[in-house]
Amino acid sequence: MINNRNEIEVRKLEHIFLCSYCDVEYEKTTLLEDIELIHKGTCGINFNDIETEIKLFGKKLSAPIIVSGMTGGHSKAKEINKNIAKAVEELGLGMGVGSQRAAIVNNDLIDTYSIVRDYTNNLVIGNLGAVNFIVDNWDEEVIDKAVEMIDADAMAIHFNPLQEIIQPEGDLNFKNLYKLKEIISNYKKSYKNIPFIAKQVGEGFSKEDAVILKDIGFDAIDVQGSGGTSWAKVEIYRVKDEELKNLAKKFANWGIPTAVSIFEVKSIYNGIVIGSGGIRSGLDIAKCIAIGCDCCSIALPILKAALKGWEEVVKVLEGYIKELKIAMFLVGAENIDELKKTPYIVKGTLKDWISQRL
Repeated sequence: MINNRNEIEVRKLEHIFLCSYCDVEYEKTTLLEDIELIHKGTCGINFNDIETEIKLFGKKLSAPIIVSGMTGGHSKAKEINKNIAKAVEELGLGMGVGSQRAAIVNNDLIDTYSIVRDYTNNLVIGNLGAVNFIVDNWDEEVIDKAVEMIDADAMAIHFNPLQEIIQPEGDLNFKNLYKLKEIISNYKKSYKNIPFIAKQVGEGFSKEDAVILKDIGFDAIDVQGSGGTSWAKVEIYRVKDEELKNLAKKFANWGIPTAVSIFEVKSIYNGIVIGSGGIRSGLDIAKCIAIGCDCCSIALPILKAALKGWEEVVKVLEGYIKELKIAMFLVGAENIDELKKTPYIVKGTLKDWISQRL
């Protein structure tokens, strides 16, 4: 029988392979296509004067872009995290690491995460699962181990009920999430006063979720809505149990589209909002910023690039930044603050969602 440590490591490798080489994206979209930024024919600015810099969690970023936390816990993950770290250092961006649970239970895997600090001094975000604070009774000490592991500037706590219900190894008890309120508060008082981010993994947060997350005390919400990677779809390839496979197929398109999730969260929450889930262009980023996000995070395209090398990651990210600047030029926004004020219209399915929910 595979022990729990090896089981987690094998699962990490399976996720890397499946996300890189199989069709794991939603059939439905982010609905960002239902947002139209208003073109400004008399843009009145010099393209070369456009500034995309922001400050996030105490760190300066050259553009409002974070590489989303994706992996760790396997030797192949170590190479991927290294390539991402080298790229974000080159470009002055931020990054997260994947769930650090593997290294919490097996110290031999710490270097698959900590390697990022060998290559970047920029923003690095840790990652722990909300469910583990309930089923494994994790506390402030576990957070501190995860923070120290990568000298984290912020800590993401991910919420993934769909992924857990589909996985044969999944943890299904998401009761008593308010336990996190005391743990986060105590950590900030007793260890390190860093920001905490509530992070989805592809199904988005609703306005009702935002009320709870705000009350728990999260400093930021990473919506990670549907339209990008579907973790139910990932599990279709991975699970052997036919009942679980059929469940995965039925729920492969479950979730709140990214654009909807942003509007829902922004209607309740006035903290930092990160737009993510199917971000595939600089124009997507511009739209997210215009409707209220502070920055965006990108996952799948960067994972695929990181398997080829850090230079490929730089190339992909430079493309996003160039497209963002072009969108800013066309709406007459010389900086990110001006982009946040740019007019837009909402149409189609997204407009229907908003009319019924907000």
